[in-house]
Amino acid sequence: MQMKKILIMCLCLALMLPVTFVYASSDMELLENDLIQPMFTNINVFYNDFQITDRGKALLTSSVDARNVDKITISTYLQKYQNGSWTTVKHWTTTQSGSLAVLGESWYVASGYQYRMVSYGYVYNDGQLLESATYISDTEFYE
Repeated sequence: MQMKKILIMCLCLALMLPVTFVYASSDMELLENDLIQPMFTNINVFYNDFQITDRGKALLTSSVDARNVDKITISTYLQKYQNGSWTTVKHWTTTQSGSLAVLGESWYVASGYQYRMVSYGYVYNDGQLLESATYISDTEFYE
């Protein structure tokens, strides 16, 4: 019985030890190229939030946090679904210098329709577009 307890303890200790994987290659350059490395883009975060209050006020927020940029543009659209297609109710755009831009707007909507937010973020450096991102919210129905 004592031997069984010792064996179980040894097994538990062995399972708790870190596992090390070894990669062997005769070509060191091949090894260096096989390492997994993050491939970052200029936009770090493209945050968006869309909601409609009980009183029909649509709240739209969009922000872009980026790196290695000197200008950011955000274009946000409030859209209504009517007659089988989405039409723009209101459109806002902001262009801000630096690496962070925020756009926050509100608009009262008519009841009985579905609404959504569509937002585009563009980041620039020295006047050259580096990257863009698109966001389309879930649909919100206002009764």
